[in-house]
Amino acid sequence: MSFAGFVFDMIRRDKENRSLRNLRRERLNSRLDKMHKGHGSMPSNTTVEELKKIQQQTAKKEKAELKYSTRMTLIILGVCILTASLLVLIFIK
Repeated sequence: MSFAGFVFDMIRRDKENRSLRNLRRERLNSRLDKMHKGHGSMPSNTTVEELKKIQQQTAKKEKAELKYSTRMTLIILGVCILTASLLVLIFIK
């Protein structure tokens, strides 16, 4: 088959699959619409005080995670520096 035959075959397959792509896109959009439906406002059973408490707890957890990740980074960096200095001392002698 010549190059033109490959091109025509590709065009034919693209025409056949176009309707399937559109159907898949419509299904995806409808599924996303269902997922995001009703998530735009505050739930009716949550009071303002509870929402503030949740926000404070979330901020506290974020600070704790940042503190932990900073500590771990410093520990790993310290171990790497210690290992590198020991290797230098061993191989220089």
